[in-house]
Amino acid sequence: MPASQRFEYWLDMICRTYVHLDCASPEELPFFGDIEFSSVGPLRFTRLSSNAKRVWRTPACIRKEAEDYYLVQLQRAGHGFVRQGGRQAALAAGDFAVYDCTRPYELHFDSDYHDVTVLRLPRTCLETSVSGMAKLTATTITRQSAAASLLMAMLETLHVDLDKLHPSSADSVSEGLVSIIAAGLRGLPEANLCKASNLQTYHLARIKAYLREHLRDPGMTVGSIAQALSISPAHLNRLFRNEPLSLAKLMWHWRVEGCQRDLADPRQAARSVGEIAYAWGFSDVAHFSRVFRERAGLSPREWRAARREAMQVPAAEN
Repeated sequence: MPASQRFEYWLDMICRTYVHLDCASPEELPFFGDIEFSSVGPLRFTRLSSNAKRVWRTPACIRKEAEDYYLVQLQRAGHGFVRQGGRQAALAAGDFAVYDCTRPYELHFDSDYHDVTVLRLPRTCLETSVSGMAKLTATTITRQSAAASLLMAMLETLHVDLDKLHPSSADSVSEGLVSIIAAGLRGLPEANLCKASNLQTYHLARIKAYLREHLRDPGMTVGSIAQALSISPAHLNRLFRNEPLSLAKLMWHWRVEGCQRDLADPRQAARSVGEIAYAWGFSDVAHFSRVFRERAGLSPREWRAARREAMQVPAAEN
């Protein structure tokens, strides 16, 4: 781009790629920026380098668009700072932090060059795995942690080999990325202030294992799980009091995830949306469509068409 147009073009590009933002152009040096973006499952990941030193999201930016994402910034080169909710995460190469685009935040870079990878993921991806996210944003997960090392290695591999990833594997890979990020967040001291007892952890693991095993059973309810595991329904609900989702919501969430994987799989293109919903334990298509839209932001047919378009797979009749 001509030098006189670079900054405006850059600001428009990052707003379209991430969320609506404001950005300060460097005063001392000519502006430059480079951005590469791609998607894996529901995640968008971007590799970005620039000499812009300050980016911020204000309440006015938030009011312009109803974007509902978490952003994960992995620092590759240079030093950065993420500020949100009165906290500041200082990031050196290999560190990462998470911030919430529904609340104001600021990004600062203290050198004339920075290189970062940013992941944009739907809010529900993290909030089903990590409690108390409002207290965990803008907190550094350091490069010394296993989560940061794994995230860096996985993103490096995807950057090089994304075109080799089979479309039907994309959602599983994205789930792996989210699990690594969640593991890093759960390792923060703030995430362990109300740590569950060993007995609670044992019961929760039993319940979730049973739920996974019987997820496709349309007759499964909170009551039937309690009966099968010899736990009273009241105690079962108490066990999930500090979990991100209640047991009932977790059951529907996992069923929708299973439907999403099947709807995105080209090998299952001949199956109708209804067939896939019934196979994952839904007994009412209207209820399925409502729960699916709450999670994905699209109807099942819209989501399937969008995934096929992204994969360049011809759509079949539903």
